Formats: sequence, C-alpha cells, structure tokens
Amino acid sequence: MKIVLVSSAGGHLAQLLPLAPWWSKHERTWVSFKLPEVESALAGEDVVWAHFPTTRNLFNAFRNFLLAWPTLIRIRPDLVVSDGAGVSVPFFLVAKVLGIRTVYLECFDRISMPTLSGRICYPMTDVFCVQWPQQLHSYPDAVNVGPVL
Repeated sequence: MKIVLVSSAGGHLAQLLPLAPWWSKHERTWVSFKLPEVESALAGEDVVWAHFPTTRNLFNAFRNFLLAWPTLIRIRPDLVVSDGAGVSVPFFLVAKVLGIRTVYLECFDRISMPTLSGRICYPMTDVFCVQWPQQLHSYPDAVNVGPVL
C-alpha cells in the first residue's frame, strides 16, 4: 500500500512517529515543513516540503492546495493520513476529489475543543480517529483509538 502522511511540525509530527510499526511496512511519502526538527525526524524518508506557516495563512493554504495536486497525482497513494494542522486541509480536499481514501487523527491535547483543521477535515474523511472519549462529542462518527503517544 502507498500512503502519504501529512503533518505539521512539532506535536503533530510527534503523534505520527509512534505509528512507525504500521507506516514503516508501507511505501510512503511525508508532507511537512522544511524545519530542522522535521528534517532530523524524517531523515532518510521521502518528504515533500509544504509551504509554512499555515495557521490561518490563506496564501500558503492556496500554495499547499497547488502542491497537493501534482503530489497526489504523481504518487497515486492508496491512503492519505494526517493529524493536522493546516497543511492537512488542502491535501484532504484534493484527495477527496481524486477519490483517495483518508484517515485523520485528531490531536491528543485537544480533549474538549475540536481543532480547526479537524472540524474542516471531518466531513471529508473516510475514517476519523480520536484519542479521548470526550472528543466523540465533537466527532460523533469517529473511532476512539486511544492515546497514540
């Protein structure tokens, strides 16, 4: 299976890295930001560098939308996986249009308030995962996978 893992830096990336027993078995490409901590964490991985910052930055959201098209068409993944933040939205939009399945993992530290990217991606996600039972109030059709950290 080919997967694309889309993640912001910091805590978002830190939540996908422990899933290595799963993603390491698959052909994969990462989408993240060209920052020293990301380059270090993803050394040796295939990475597409997204435009940063994305938090409420419409210009970079548009640029990442334009990046998502050729990236997903070139890779032709079976699955796009993300845990946010803003960089996930354009990739999920394009994945939806191209018929690529998506999985979203809501953030570990947002227990009672949903994230903006989670709220946007929820309706277009094939499987939406949460890490706390309380998060099911915001995402009633989600799957509670428990804490990944």
